[in-house]
Amino acid sequence: MFTVETINILDQSDELSACIKDSFIYQEYKEAKYKLETNLEVKILRQKFDQIKSHYDDCLRFGRYHPDYNKVMKETRQQKRAYEMHPVVSDFKIKEAELQNLLDEVISIVSYSVSNNVKVDTGNPFFTSESHGSGCSTGGSCGCSS
Repeated sequence: MFTVETINILDQSDELSACIKDSFIYQEYKEAKYKLETNLEVKILRQKFDQIKSHYDDCLRFGRYHPDYNKVMKETRQQKRAYEMHPVVSDFKIKEAELQNLLDEVISIVSYSVSNNVKVDTGNPFFTSESHGSGCSTGGSCGCSS
């Protein structure tokens, strides 16, 4: 059952979501994601990586006893590096991290405005919020900001 207060909170969360979607960080993320999804070179590199990854998974089952273990391990690392070092992919990863940091900060601000004892799991072990001390009493073992 919804109360007026619950509806107001939901409306405010919609406004906050709209503000995030209107942000420069989000717009840059969307543009980088579009480039990632439409770049032909990136698609080819991703396909090559996916192909070698299937061989990699097969090698993992047998470990060093697989006849092509060293070759497949080397090729997998090379393909992964080629994919991740492509300027479009690396730009996307940077923009994705920036958006994640923005979301982590928003989550922290909202959580700590409710209570300083709230444990915030940002998913980022390096995330710190100088304005809010530690939200975790477990010494950081839970992965929340500390």
